Amino acid sequence: MRFRALFLRAREGVAAVEFALMAPILLIMLIGGTALEEAVVVSRKVTAASHSLADVTTQYTTVAETDLALVLQASTLVLEPYPSASAKMTVSEIMVASGGGSGTVVWSQALNTDPRAVGSSVSIPSGSTTATSSGTYLILGEVSYNYTPRVANNIVPGITFYQSLFMVPRRSTSIPLESSSD
Repeated sequence: MRFRALFLRAREGVAAVEFALMAPILLIMLIGGTALEEAVVVSRKVTAASHSLADVTTQYTTVAETDLALVLQASTLVLEPYPSASAKMTVSEIMVASGGGSGTVVWSQALNTDPRAVGSSVSIPSGSTTATSSGTYLILGEVSYNYTPRVANNIVPGITFYQSLFMVPRRSTSIPLESSSD
């Protein structure tokens, strides 16, 4: 009985045992939180890259393939400091079909992927006010990014982020693709 009483009063190693039990859980929470925070940042950067890709393109009245190559390359800078080698970017001009809801690709250029096929069909979101009138042209900026966490990348699986954005040309009704830059 005396041994049991001594055992129940002993408190010297309790904090060490509690820490040993909680340390793995706290470490997993730290690593998971870091990976989650970084994933949110990358997701926002993908959104910003698709916006800048479409936004810069809509400011042209005519565009050449060399101009589009520069716009695509410049849009990768938005992803810094994350590596842009896994970023797939596409910019396309879409002619809205009669009745809206879909459109046809007029031209398309891409970086690290294949461009959309000219003449292929593209769905236009129903909430778009410009989607209802035929003969309207839209610029479609698309960015896909394969994100692999820098922390615990063999534990946390990779995620593919994708964002697309339709914008109306600003300075003209359409933006023809010219063979050479002005």
